[in-house]
Amino acid sequence: MDAPIKPRRLGTVWVWSALAVLIVAGAVGGVFLARNARGNGKKKSDREGPPASPVELSLIQKGSISTWLETTTSLEPRNSAALVARGQGEVVEVRSEEGRWVERGAILARLDDTDARLAVERADLAAQGAKRDADRGHQLATQGFLSPKELDDLDLKLRAANVELEQRRHDLANMRVVAPFAGRVTDRMIHLGETVMPGRECFRLVDVEPMLARVFFPERELGHVQVGETASLEVDAHPGKSFPARVTLVNPVVERSNGTFKVTLEVRDPEGLLRPGSFVRVRIRTGVFDDALLLPRRAALNEDGEDYVFVARGDTVARVPVRLGAVSGDAAQVLAGLVSGDQVVTIGQGGLKQGSRIKPVHF
Repeated sequence: MDAPIKPRRLGTVWVWSALAVLIVAGAVGGVFLARNARGNGKKKSDREGPPASPVELSLIQKGSISTWLETTTSLEPRNSAALVARGQGEVVEVRSEEGRWVERGAILARLDDTDARLAVERADLAAQGAKRDADRGHQLATQGFLSPKELDDLDLKLRAANVELEQRRHDLANMRVVAPFAGRVTDRMIHLGETVMPGRECFRLVDVEPMLARVFFPERELGHVQVGETASLEVDAHPGKSFPARVTLVNPVVERSNGTFKVTLEVRDPEGLLRPGSFVRVRIRTGVFDDALLLPRRAALNEDGEDYVFVARGDTVARVPVRLGAVSGDAAQVLAGLVSGDQVVTIGQGGLKQGSRIKPVHF
């Protein structure tokens, strides 16, 4: 016998169906609201535009700027000489050492001059005898006891004796090594007791006050460098220190081989810090512009040969072409395009264009 069938509970089925409808409706509504929110956000973003770019601004002001020519070279002493022995003999005295400052005419070394002094004494005696004979001859000639020819012979003997005396004195002087100018001894090549021959190098002497720097510039700069212009030098041995210099010679002749002309500078170094042969960086001032409109060089950009800057206009920028003049260090002279008080972008120009929004910051 079949079991009795229980009747379905229609109320429960209806409840579950209603819940399912509500869930589906909520999901559809959520999707619609999300899409609507995204659409509103996109429209709002489109209205605001791209975000502002952080930049650093600098104020355009007036000031003084100088133009310079820059190059490198090596320092030279004003005078330099290799002192050689002019006589032959044993070194009996050395009066100077390397690094010592000597005055002009100072005796640096002396050779054995015994023979030379004796030769001077003999020549002096001979000259005295010749003078005595010549004086007596003139007295006799006035009395008619001496012919004119005999008197001339006595005068010639006197002149010859005097010449011989001068020669012996010269030979005696050659037994000394003497400084031809004031300077510093850089090398000593002889030793006490050594026998030297004529021509033997004994000392090297340099005059380093002032020091010289010889530099070369292209022909197009010939009209920009004048005698008396100031300059400055820097050396690696003394970082951060500048040595003053002055242009003393501008060679008007242009080297045919390379199209350059030579400029000579004097460098004063009262502290004695510079050395001959030192590698130096030279800057020669060629012009001064007072009350010039100055622009930080990093603000200037170039495209297709045209210089331009970005100038702040409220919270946006304008691309402004400029014409630059003198350039020195981090500054450039503005000849056209800007006025005093303008603010230009110095950091953050990348990606900017006409009308870009900016946000000034300090980097």
